[in-house]
Amino acid sequence: MVKAYVADWKKDEVSQLQDFVKSSDVVGLVDVTGIGAKQMLDMRASLRNLGVKLRMSRNRLLKRALETSSKDKKGVEQVIEALEPKQLALFSSTANPFKVFQMLLESQTQAPAKGGEIASYDIIIEKGPTAFPAGPIVGDFQNAGFPAAIEKGKVVIRKKHTAVAKGDVISEEVASALAKLEIYPITVGMQLLGAFDGETFYLSDVLNIDLEAFRGNVQNATAQAFNLAFNTKYFTGSVMPSLLSKAQSDALAVAMSTSYPTDSTIKSLLAKAHSAMLGVASKSGDGADDELKEMLGNAATAAAAAPAPVEESKSSDDEEDEEEEEDASEEDTAAGLGALFG
Repeated sequence: MVKAYVADWKKDEVSQLQDFVKSSDVVGLVDVTGIGAKQMLDMRASLRNLGVKLRMSRNRLLKRALETSSKDKKGVEQVIEALEPKQLALFSSTANPFKVFQMLLESQTQAPAKGGEIASYDIIIEKGPTAFPAGPIVGDFQNAGFPAAIEKGKVVIRKKHTAVAKGDVISEEVASALAKLEIYPITVGMQLLGAFDGETFYLSDVLNIDLEAFRGNVQNATAQAFNLAFNTKYFTGSVMPSLLSKAQSDALAVAMSTSYPTDSTIKSLLAKAHSAMLGVASKSGDGADDELKEMLGNAATAAAAAPAPVEESKSSDDEEDEEEEEDASEEDTAAGLGALFG
């Protein structure tokens, strides 16, 4: 039986790929088909700054490396399910697969058309001068259907022109003319096919989610859960501070309405009683002594100096109650509740 010969460079390549896979927190495959050299360099540089590394190789060698790496990294062989007959690359990252998917979307860039592509939007040429001096290039623009002409020694576009309508095929002539004008209508980027985070293997359709909408849903669910727990008085670490605060406020309101003296209410009750006393004294006419008359005079002066009341403003008693509520400690709350309901 003839033993198959494997070139040394292939063995070295598989070994390096294995090391790449084993040292990765998250590993997966991306499709890099059709990405030009310049765009690839730009995307690799931007991804590297975000902690995403790429390693390109032949698909058979990628598959072999994933198979052999599974001996030390259980489950990574599942990434083989994402293999496609396209130009692929391995990626590694410390970020979770969902984050990597978004990074790849954000790393997309624009590339010149080559001809034969379908326009994903209306490709419009704006009116105005170009960077080209008068010359044969004006003929290239005219062959592409652009309203080009020569004015004052320069090539100009005489009017705004739709070079390709959305959904139409971009011809080679138009693609060449667009490239000369540095108009790059083709969006290119890496497509994540599958990723393994050490525990779970994700395919691209699972990873393609709207993170902003997802975050909003989580925040909305959190708020609704809090409201439900608060309104049903379900005790949790998140709800207890608000429930205690409400209990304190309710206890103070009951104590004030029943004139029940506690450390938290005594000042407000005395102020209320003092105000009531002055109200009674004001009806006594000359029967009030000098001290009461002085108090009534001071109260009248303070009332005259006070600003006009604002509609729907809170009464002074309510404001005093709120001040007392803000100053009350947890000890006061417990004491008030114990006194009222114990």
